[in-house]
Amino acid sequence: MIETPWVVGTRPARPLAEGLGAELHELPPVVLDPEWSGARRIEEWQEGERTAPALDRAVVAVWPEVPEPCSVVDLDLEAWTARLETNFALWFAALAATGDRCAPGGRVVAVVDRPAAKDSAGWALESAAADAVEVMVRSLAQVHQDRGVRLHLVTTSARLSGAPPSALAEVAGAVDMLLSAGGAGVATAVIRAGSGW
Repeated sequence: MIETPWVVGTRPARPLAEGLGAELHELPPVVLDPEWSGARRIEEWQEGERTAPALDRAVVAVWPEVPEPCSVVDLDLEAWTARLETNFALWFAALAATGDRCAPGGRVVAVVDRPAAKDSAGWALESAAADAVEVMVRSLAQVHQDRGVRLHLVTTSARLSGAPPSALAEVAGAVDMLLSAGGAGVATAVIRAGSGW
């Protein structure tokens, strides 16, 4: 087992942190409205994180409280903002701050809910968020490449498909692999964990 990584995310990511033998450092509990009135709390958290001690290994998991499928056309602006834009803003803040905190040669692994392609009906918002997180990971990998910082992405449909809790062990295993000494030379990777679910 590698040294314990720093795990930052939302409360539902606690089982992942425990599976990695780590403590979860929670993001501020913010739900944005159409005016983004809670955005200042996210910015304050991000500013504080950027000045905290450097990290060698980190995991970011911004998971919605209870993922439930929905039809996008049935969402009003308030529900859209709360469900998608809040998630996106928290992902951006957490990934940007964690990338900045990562020491030269360090690694960051983002773990995001992504529905399986054949099971994506009703999960358009989660699919959009997962695509955005993948773009952020790849972009931040370019930003931090001169410092030798590696950013990776692990996707999983386990929480969305109702997989048993043991499926999270596969996700933790993929994260462990990317954070291990053997994974130090792996350039930006996108891995689907628990794809059998």
